[in-house]
Amino acid sequence: MGLNSKAMRRAAIAASAVSMLVLAGCSSDSDNGSSDTSTTAASGGSTSSEGRGPITIVEGQDALNTALENIISDWNADHPDEKVTFKPLAKEANAQVDDITQRMQAKSDEYDLIGVDVVNTAQFAANGWLKPLEGDLAIDESGLLPSTVASGTYNGKLYAAPKNTNAAFLYYRTDLVDKAPTTWAELKADCPKAVEAGIDCYVGQFKNYEGLTVNTTEITNAFGGPFVGPDGTTPAIDDKTQAGVQSIVDNFADNTIPQAALTYSEGESQSAFGDGKALFLRSWSGFSVDGEQTSVAGKYGFAVLPGVDGPGASTVGGYNVGISAYSKSPATARDFLAFMQNQKSQTYFTEVGGAPVLSAVYDDPAVLAQFPYFATLKEALASAQPRPVTPYYTQVSKSISDNTYAAIRGEKTVEQALADTKAGIQTAGN
Repeated sequence: MGLNSKAMRRAAIAASAVSMLVLAGCSSDSDNGSSDTSTTAASGGSTSSEGRGPITIVEGQDALNTALENIISDWNADHPDEKVTFKPLAKEANAQVDDITQRMQAKSDEYDLIGVDVVNTAQFAANGWLKPLEGDLAIDESGLLPSTVASGTYNGKLYAAPKNTNAAFLYYRTDLVDKAPTTWAELKADCPKAVEAGIDCYVGQFKNYEGLTVNTTEITNAFGGPFVGPDGTTPAIDDKTQAGVQSIVDNFADNTIPQAALTYSEGESQSAFGDGKALFLRSWSGFSVDGEQTSVAGKYGFAVLPGVDGPGASTVGGYNVGISAYSKSPATARDFLAFMQNQKSQTYFTEVGGAPVLSAVYDDPAVLAQFPYFATLKEALASAQPRPVTPYYTQVSKSISDNTYAAIRGEKTVEQALADTKAGIQTAGN
C-alpha cells in the first residue's frame, strides 16, 4: 500500500523542498518581491542592537510549530517582561513571503524574528531585511551542525540562526541487497537485482519542480560541480557540473531511473518504494518512520546518499530564524535565538518529526533509542550542502529544473541545457 495522509504530510513537512516552495517550483511565475533585491544590503534598518522588550516571531504554519510553541512557553515562564508572541503565517509558501515582504518594504517593526526557509536567507539578507548576527547579536555556533550554520550564511556573514534542519537518505530493500551502495557505480551494479525482481532500480524526485533542482544539485555536488559562484549571482557551471547532469541523463537512458520518475514528486516516489516497486529511493529522513506504514515495512534500510568515489552529499533543508532589521528589541530577539538552540529546546523538534540543529541532541541515548535513524541523519548532515546560495533563487532554481528536465527528455543536449541554465542565472533578478 502507499503512504497514508499522515505519512505524506510528515514527509512533506520535513523537507524544505516541499514545506517551503517559496522561491521555486510552483512559485516560479512570481518573483516574490525579488525585483527590489540587490547584492548590497538595503539601508534603512536600525543599527542598534540594544533594545529589549516583548517580541513577535513569525513563520509558516506546519507541524513543527508545536516545537516552537513549546520553546516559547518555556521562555515566557522565565521572561515575563520580554514575552515572545508567535504569529503563524499562511500555510501557502508564497503568501508567507508576500506577507513578510510587505512589512519589510514598509520598514514595519511588527515582526522581530522572521522564520526563513533555507533558500530564502540570501534574498532576505541581500534586501537588508535581516540584521547580521555579529557583534552584540552574535550567537554561539560551536555546538551547531556546520551545514546548518552554512544555510543561514550569506556573503560570509550569518544572517539567520539555524532552528531545524533535514537531509536526504538513500533507502534500499534489505531483502534484495546485502548493503547500501556508497557510490553510483555500486548502485548501478545492483540494478540487475531490481530487474530480477520485476521492479525499478532507483527513484527520486524528477518532476519539473523544486524537487528536481534538489535532486540535480545533490548529484552535481557529488561530482564537485557548482551552478552559482560565491557572489550568488555569477554562473559557475563547469565540466564537473556537466558530468553530474550527464550522469542523470545517462541513468534515465539506461533505465537505472525509470521514465515514470519524470512525474514523481516526494509523494509519488515514496509511494513507489513503499509499494515495493523500486529497489532504491532518494527521499528525506522523514520516510524512515513513515515507511513503517507501507508494504516494505521491516524490509528496508537507509544510508547516506551515494557519490562518485564515496558517499555523496545531501541537500540541507530546514528553517532558520533571523532578526528583523526594523525590530525595536533586537537584544531580546538575539537572546531568544540562543534559547531556541539549547538542548531542551532542540529536543522538542524530535518529538514532532523534525530534525534539530544542535549536534549534542543526536548523541543523546534517549533520543537515539526513540529515533535510531538519527545516527544516519547526523552523518548525512555532516556533509550536507545548500542549494545555490543566491538572492535570486526563484529564477535560478527554475532555470536548473527547466533545463535539466529538457535534457532528460532529450529535448536539449546536456551542453545546450547548461548553456541555457547559465543564461538564466546571468539574467536572474532582471
